[in-house]
Amino acid sequence: MFPNEYQNSHVQGDSAHSQNKTNIEAFRPRLLFCPLFAWNAITGGKFISIFLQDLSPNFSEGIIGLTLSVQYAVVAILAGWGGRLADMEESQAILWGSGRLKVMCWGVLIGTLAFLGHGLPQMVRLDDTLPDADVTSRRKLEAVDDNTIFPWHLELAWHITMRILWAVAFVLTAPAMDGLALAHLDAIDGASQLDFGKERMYGAIWWGLGSLAAGIGIDYCGFGFMYGMAVVFAFLVYFAVCVYLWGVYRDTTGSFSLRALEFDDDSFTNSHATIEKIGTKDLFLMLCPSCYGSALILFVFTFSIGLAIVDNLAFIFFQWLGSSNSMDGWTVVFTVILELPLFYSSPMLLKRHGPGKLLLIAGTAYVIRVIGYTVIPEGKMWIILILEILHGISYACSKTGSVEYIARATPKGYDASAQGLLFAIRFFGVVVGLAAGGWAQENFGGRVMYFTSGCLVFVGMVILSLAELCRDQKNTESHAKEKSDYQESSSLLEKSESACSSASGFADKSTETWVRNLKYDSLNKYVKDW
Repeated sequence: MFPNEYQNSHVQGDSAHSQNKTNIEAFRPRLLFCPLFAWNAITGGKFISIFLQDLSPNFSEGIIGLTLSVQYAVVAILAGWGGRLADMEESQAILWGSGRLKVMCWGVLIGTLAFLGHGLPQMVRLDDTLPDADVTSRRKLEAVDDNTIFPWHLELAWHITMRILWAVAFVLTAPAMDGLALAHLDAIDGASQLDFGKERMYGAIWWGLGSLAAGIGIDYCGFGFMYGMAVVFAFLVYFAVCVYLWGVYRDTTGSFSLRALEFDDDSFTNSHATIEKIGTKDLFLMLCPSCYGSALILFVFTFSIGLAIVDNLAFIFFQWLGSSNSMDGWTVVFTVILELPLFYSSPMLLKRHGPGKLLLIAGTAYVIRVIGYTVIPEGKMWIILILEILHGISYACSKTGSVEYIARATPKGYDASAQGLLFAIRFFGVVVGLAAGGWAQENFGGRVMYFTSGCLVFVGMVILSLAELCRDQKNTESHAKEKSDYQESSSLLEKSESACSSASGFADKSTETWVRNLKYDSLNKYVKDW
């Protein structure tokens, strides 16, 4: 499909022609982030909890929390596998990026079908909690035959199955997309993996727009509006994938010329084996090789527990405060207000503060936000909008800091695999948060639940702060030692120069030449070591 002559022309083009014609560059990963995050906002975003409540009144807060915790348990278990599958497919791809995008497209298809599957039992549900008259009227309205009605336990099993299928879809899409973006930024000139946040920023914009459209559409058309939106955004994802691959195909910078085009079958086998050289356990140990790395991973886990409660159960709490679906959509828009500038400035923030301090900033914003939830009176949703702005700080700093830390500790070629492990760590926290949070919200109320989650994240912050202090102290001592070694080397070089300049210090000319050569050899070695 893509001839060798075309790909070779990217690297071996005529130099004079290259000077006269501007290179054509491939499209950035932001093109894919936009529709993918809008699709994700519909099929797995913050509206899912109240979407399930609308499907059946039997969906209590505790059952919703349990359902979503099962969903994210599957994500936590399979996330590493999804990233590794994306990397292995990429190692066998004919066109750069097509392997990871193939995995992502399968994920979007599975996720869309799973989301649409929620609508099937809605027409055939047997709701034993309603009086006979209400059941009869509902059956007439939905034109459902009595023989096809499901009991509640079968309906619950069906919806949980659909959420598990969506979890498999997420495992295929998210690590593949992050791995593709990191690899793209690493391949092109004028960019680096530090620019990941700039690309991810466009996903945040479309996440907010998708959520706002869903909220307004639900108020005017009902929850059935989300089914149509899921299909529309799925087609937009596939269209964006085609455009992106077309951009890679016509790219003339040489950044995406595949070595695989010159490989034979044995080379493909060797490339596949390369991905298997580092096992999942070894890759995980690379992510936390020290106390500092372990503290950072622990914070990611505890922070994910708290963030899961806000992301998945907040709309139930907002409805208790008197919110509407449109207002829920606007809260998501407010969450991305600060995400955009923070993602855009992420390279500068990472260079100035590093991943660890960004995570501490994220934790501070989260604690302030959820403690604010505990004191807001009913009917004061405008205060929620102010607090939701802090979500941009929490999410942007946590995403940027964690992705960059993983990227620094990951060997080349394992981008999606390592990001898959990060997803696994995060979603193990999500499982714990949803299982405990749903139970706590149903039995003690939302205020107690959010106060507890704030305290838990604060504990993670304390541990990471201590690790940061120890790390900064070690860095200071290391810099002081390097400075001392530098001054000592400079002193020795000055003495050597003085000796060489003194004619009476040597018996003959050959000895003087030998000392000079020794001096410059030492200088070169010092510079190389530095």
